[in-house]
Amino acid sequence: MAEPNSIQTQNLVLTNWLNGVQAPAPEPTLTNELSALGNEAMVGSAFILGLPMFTMPLKKPINTFKQMGKDGKSYSEVWKELSDKTKSEKAALKGNNIWQSYQNRGMYKQINRMGAEIPSFDPNTDISKLNSKQLLKYQNNVTKSAYYGDAKRLIEETKQMIENAKRNGTTISKEQLKTQLNKIREAVRTGDAKLNTAMKNGVIKPTSWFGKAKHQVKLKTGGYKVNGELLKTARGASALKGASKCVKGAGWMAVIQGVMEIPDIISAYKIDKAEEAEGRKSNRGNKQLAKSAVKVGAGVLGYAAGAAATGAIVGSVVPGIGNVAGAVIGFVGGLIGGFIATKAAGKIMDAATGEKDSLDKSEAQIYAEEQNKKSAQEAEQTAKLAALSTEMEDEILAAVKESVDSGNEAPEDVLNAYKYLIERREQSLEGTEEEPRILDTLSNIISFGQA
Repeated sequence: MAEPNSIQTQNLVLTNWLNGVQAPAPEPTLTNELSALGNEAMVGSAFILGLPMFTMPLKKPINTFKQMGKDGKSYSEVWKELSDKTKSEKAALKGNNIWQSYQNRGMYKQINRMGAEIPSFDPNTDISKLNSKQLLKYQNNVTKSAYYGDAKRLIEETKQMIENAKRNGTTISKEQLKTQLNKIREAVRTGDAKLNTAMKNGVIKPTSWFGKAKHQVKLKTGGYKVNGELLKTARGASALKGASKCVKGAGWMAVIQGVMEIPDIISAYKIDKAEEAEGRKSNRGNKQLAKSAVKVGAGVLGYAAGAAATGAIVGSVVPGIGNVAGAVIGFVGGLIGGFIATKAAGKIMDAATGEKDSLDKSEAQIYAEEQNKKSAQEAEQTAKLAALSTEMEDEILAAVKESVDSGNEAPEDVLNAYKYLIERREQSLEGTEEEPRILDTLSNIISFGQA
């Protein structure tokens, strides 16, 4: 006696394969998400902190190109001047050994970098030609620059020490550079504290809508107060600087995330086109655009906020953490911030779209799941019919054989189901008793009645 359930099960294995039905993906667990977050932290922090290393080889060619043409100098002439300057600076910064020379050059680069970051203005600017917004920005820069007067004086003093050493053929000691660097750091910290207070009190006025919004957020959340406390100590100021590197890196993360979203957006619009060609209305492209915008925006805002808060706070309370460690921890904190921000945005998006986990799946994935569900329903219906009709089962077996003969590789469970059904049919042909299938019996009755 035949076992209809067993026959139907084996036929379902075949029809699922023929229809390309995919097994449902397992639901992501919190452990999986946190594991992925850890990987993102390692890759992301390495990228943000390692980015300057990738751009270093381009620095000299870019500087040469920028200065080319000044005073009629060619590219090669500017290149030679920069090379000679670098060579003479290395000689002036030479230490007692290779490691000390490397440290000296590193300290001098830090001093130059801090000088480049200090707010400045052009005293020769004709302010009568500036509009109101430009004038406010100019006045802000004049005020900001005044806060860093001591820092600028010390930086110029250090540069003059280097020039004197180059001219006299002498060297600057590690102790001299370290003393200057510490003085400059302290002067910059003092300037940063004054600037933070001026921004809090409205002495420095925002010039853009984003600046105004950020100013209000800092006032309401106590951001200026936190920064002010951190800027009271050298360690807190150092941590704040390290965290700010990761905040700037959030812009790069936005670019990367945006690029990563492009394939999903293109796929969604392709589905729209295919659906419309079949007379069905589809709006997956626009939905994917909205999803991608929310994902990138929420994530990057989270990175920036998390990096600033975590990097600054951890850097200030953990002794001896250093700039690089503070920046790494700040970036990891930013990732957690981005993770939480994206989750929160996802819940809001779910409420707006009426979907579950709407940001976790692209429109292309949702479409594929819908098509898979449709194919699964068709496969199940066909398998049920095959359990009731040997003729339908013959069609399924023939389709499987044709597909395999055409070069398609069938998995083991499909081959086992095919073998099982073939053996049952062979036993039937050999005279083994088998209960007639319902549709076959009905077909015979109808045929008999028509005869």
